[in-house]
Amino acid sequence: MNGEHTSRRRLLGQAFWGAASIAAVAACTEDSDDDSAVTAGVEGGSKPVPQPLAMIRTSWSGDPFALGSYSYMAVGATPEMRVVLAAPLSDPAGSKRVFFAGEATASDSPATVHGAQESGRRVAAEVRAEASDGERVVVVGAGAAGVAAARQLADDGFDVVVIEARDRVGGRVHSVTAVDDLIVELGASWVHDVTASDLADQLAELAVAVAPFDYDEQSVLAADGQRIDDIEGFVQPATEAIAAAIDWAEDEEFDLSLAAAIERSGAAQDVDPEALDHVDASEIAAEYGADASELSTWWGQEEGTEGDDLIVLGGYDAIVQEMAEGLNIETLRPVRRIEWGTNGVHVLDENGNEVEGDRVVITVPLGVLKSGSIEFEPPLPDSKNEAIDSIGFGLLDKVWFVFEEAFWTEDSLMWNIAGDPGAPYREWFNLLPLIGRPVLLSLVGGPVAREWAQRPDADVKMAALAQLQKFIDAGW
Repeated sequence: MNGEHTSRRRLLGQAFWGAASIAAVAACTEDSDDDSAVTAGVEGGSKPVPQPLAMIRTSWSGDPFALGSYSYMAVGATPEMRVVLAAPLSDPAGSKRVFFAGEATASDSPATVHGAQESGRRVAAEVRAEASDGERVVVVGAGAAGVAAARQLADDGFDVVVIEARDRVGGRVHSVTAVDDLIVELGASWVHDVTASDLADQLAELAVAVAPFDYDEQSVLAADGQRIDDIEGFVQPATEAIAAAIDWAEDEEFDLSLAAAIERSGAAQDVDPEALDHVDASEIAAEYGADASELSTWWGQEEGTEGDDLIVLGGYDAIVQEMAEGLNIETLRPVRRIEWGTNGVHVLDENGNEVEGDRVVITVPLGVLKSGSIEFEPPLPDSKNEAIDSIGFGLLDKVWFVFEEAFWTEDSLMWNIAGDPGAPYREWFNLLPLIGRPVLLSLVGGPVAREWAQRPDADVKMAALAQLQKFIDAGW
């Protein structure tokens, strides 16, 4: 990379409220047949937005094997809790039996694919240091972390079995074919900070297409429908106020949400509310899966990476598929109970079927641990439960539209609508310049995503097309 493309993480780390992101897997849905219901409310401009050939939406919060998208530092959480979450558990004789991996356990790059991979490699090294040759290791979860751990352990000569709840490997890395040969990423879409890992090299070896993504290539509409020409000038007072609020909060006795710090410090009292709302909706909620009312002021900006990003143009899950080749992976087996002690481990699925081993590696998403759907015997220690409860697990959902032909002329990679508090589908990615096909992608995160995850497809389609109409009415 030549450094010309600015990372969104760098922007957030310097000017906004840093953390890391990884988008994730969810369900692919069919178009509603009721086009009259969908088109209502999107006409009236110079030309109506046409019906898409396909709509693909995700629903992370409704996925029982994810229950959200990725972790973040919520109010009251601290980075040390990730270390506690990652720490193995020992039996009464002092032998480490239960190990933990996954992006939420990654101290360096949480909420990223490379953070998940590295956590799998870390835990494989922990098991290798503890276990005897030929021991059986049960890995729970076949996502990026689980497969990375299993691959390394199998290569080291251990007897490895992977238990996966889904009917596929990949977890929150999930690529599907939408229309013809068009592949869309329902899960992770970006390689964050190409210098931080070998992800870019892995994708290149597998011939997965990627492209540099320049977050500076964005266009923004104000609430009155007019283009904001000076975007930097528009958001700078808001970002400066946020930075001042964060500085103010450092002297507070207790951690606060970013929203509370902004309000109590008075740092933003003279700032355009549209600019503050734009930063919160686009640079916070759509990045972290949590908005300013949820993120920690003390620690929210401490996590994340800098450097240039790549957008994956289809086939991200090839990295997991390739590592999974030859592994013993048993799918469609949701785990409900894990028993562990001096005699080893017993992993029971929802049907009561048991897998025995000497060690177990837990790689399920933090949302699953939070739900309590997996019972541990003996129970997890209080410190582990506190970390599980305290670290946030955000939600980022996607809506993909595939059109027959491009009806827009705007060539910016990112489109945004400012000053529409609570509205969904305000941030769009124009993929036409990257893939040469008329595809638009919208991201929605945080509380707004949780609200709209409950809505039917027809409502989502109508709301998203209504937002697109605003861009077309503005001459885009």
